[in-house]
Amino acid sequence: MARIGIVCAGKIDGLIDSDPHELSVYQEVRIADAGHLAKKLETEGAQVIIGTAGTAPVMRRCVSVPVVVVYLACFDVLETLKEIEALYGITGRKVALIFHAANSFDAGRLHPFLNNRISCFTYQTEEQLKQVIYMLFEKDYEILVGGPTTIFFAKQLGIKSHLLTFGKETMEAAINKAKELLELTRKDREQSQQLRTIIELFTEGIISTDRQGIIKICNPRALSLLELPANEVIGHKIEQVVADQTWREVYEAGVKQTDVLMDYKKRKFFSTRQPIVENGNIIGSVGTLQDVSKIQKLENQYRSVQTLGLVAKSTFDDIVGVSPVMMEKINRAKAFARFDSTILIEGKTGTGKEIFAQSIHNASSRRLGPFVAINCATLSETLLESELLGYEEGAFTGARRGGKLGLFELAHKGTIFLDEINQIPLPLQARVLRVIQEKVVMRLGGQRVIPVDVRIIAATNENLKEKVDAGKFRADLYYRINVLTLQLPPLRLRKDDIPVLIGHFMNHFTSTYGVEQLSPKDIVDSTSGYDWPGNVRELANFVERFIVLQQDKELKELDFRSELQSQYDEENSAQRDTAGDMLKLKIDTIENMEKQIIRQTVERCSGNKLQAALLLGISRSTLWKKMRGA
Repeated sequence: MARIGIVCAGKIDGLIDSDPHELSVYQEVRIADAGHLAKKLETEGAQVIIGTAGTAPVMRRCVSVPVVVVYLACFDVLETLKEIEALYGITGRKVALIFHAANSFDAGRLHPFLNNRISCFTYQTEEQLKQVIYMLFEKDYEILVGGPTTIFFAKQLGIKSHLLTFGKETMEAAINKAKELLELTRKDREQSQQLRTIIELFTEGIISTDRQGIIKICNPRALSLLELPANEVIGHKIEQVVADQTWREVYEAGVKQTDVLMDYKKRKFFSTRQPIVENGNIIGSVGTLQDVSKIQKLENQYRSVQTLGLVAKSTFDDIVGVSPVMMEKINRAKAFARFDSTILIEGKTGTGKEIFAQSIHNASSRRLGPFVAINCATLSETLLESELLGYEEGAFTGARRGGKLGLFELAHKGTIFLDEINQIPLPLQARVLRVIQEKVVMRLGGQRVIPVDVRIIAATNENLKEKVDAGKFRADLYYRINVLTLQLPPLRLRKDDIPVLIGHFMNHFTSTYGVEQLSPKDIVDSTSGYDWPGNVRELANFVERFIVLQQDKELKELDFRSELQSQYDEENSAQRDTAGDMLKLKIDTIENMEKQIIRQTVERCSGNKLQAALLLGISRSTLWKKMRGA
């Protein structure tokens, strides 16, 4: 099997001293025939092909093996031109020398040795060559010197032509260059095989891509983890195979990613990726896949992820709303996500504080890190302290052997969401303040300080400033967390979103329960005017109840509407009961507002002046005087 193929424009018989078994030669080849001959040589086993300046570009488009170019030398041209003088006995004639533009030599150096007037013409494509020959035909050149393609076109026009040939030294130099390339290729193949063997022995999955994210290498372990055959992985985009869009940041922006937690076919992998850089340019990426269930070193972290929910699931696309006030809050939150500053989210129960916190995390530079959430109102002071800060072994009776990581530590390089921060007891507020200010944690029972890099998002369903004024919340902690503020409106202030939310929840629950899609108009009509004190959470529960009741075939439409009306009346009754201790006043002068208070209180007491006076904390006679003034 010949390892070197030659596709030559000239005749090379008798010019090669190399072992003929190493070579497979095609000579006097036109440009048009070079491509398919190169393919044939590659099919027959050629590992490198030699071609001329004219045929090489064509062959490179057709084969994957290296192509070595043999260029014309001045001595080769001189020998050919002297051969023409001797062969045809011509002197003082116009001779055209035609060669590919990639050849580079000074034809002027040949004039002192020649007896004819030599003019040089170059081309880059076969079409250009044809135009050159037509031009020379019109200018009465007597003989054309060039390659096989030149000879072919010259014969068609009846012009005398002569084949330009390479010298022995030129051909031997090209063959030696091809042999050197073969040796380099052999060493590259050996190194590649060694690298491939090492990669295949790795217990971790290894995937490598090019600069476009196309997978080029995938070891057997990775194929096993992905549960895919090689032909469904190699040559495909990495995002299509692993369904992880963050990998794009590695091969496009050069971002290094460490211990990324991936979801894949109901399994979880840890993946570390880094760009492949050559001379300052990103040429690809390489990453590992590790089955979480098999990683002893990361066992504790993985269990924490599973039990505490260290992954933010929601993004801004999950927030449902079309009202101007809601769009303004979303845009504001997106702007906050670009920075690491502490955020305070204010809003009543059910307004979506956590979904905003998760969305901010997933839109931030920390999205590859953990998202740790805790509701500060659900735990006692002692338990909350141990959860937030962690503890060392033996810190207290019942402490876990080996101690326990606190939530601030688990949130390292990520985000911690402190929901209902207004419920943190005053003594613990001081320790939380220290973590925020100094970015360090000291576990309970511990003596070492642990640095933490955490972005803090806090949420409250109360007015924190009022709690600060009442001495129930530390002012220094309040001002430390209140850097960026996001106030979420109650549902009653975003009425335009209610039909959209109802449609969203109906789609969700009908899909979840596998029931027929219903029209949201019944709910919209049935709850018109209701203020939804429980906000979006209450609305979601109500839609679910609506769908469940609608499936009861024994319920008539009248009974169903009665059920909805009963719920509506109960909610409004609760609102009225709450409002029983409240008055509605029109903002006015103090004197006129006092008159409103007196008039409404008397009406609330059904005209009983004594009862009204007692409620207002004044005597009956003072009430009479003020009423006369009213």
